[in-house]
Amino acid sequence: MHLLLTLAILVNIALFAFGQGFFGTPPVEQGRDPRPLSQRNQAAVTLGPPIAAQAAQP
Repeated sequence: MHLLLTLAILVNIALFAFGQGFFGTPPVEQGRDPRPLSQRNQAAVTLGPPIAAQAAQP
């Protein structure tokens, strides 16, 4: 019975490590082609003038 419990714990640890990507690319990330920062939509973010600290307090 101890052997079965130990085996189950080791299998769970191995599956967790595989899912987190310790043995290579995680299964969730396989097939993805991340875009470089230069290809992202840079116009989506607009910056305004900084707000003074006293004006920001209620």
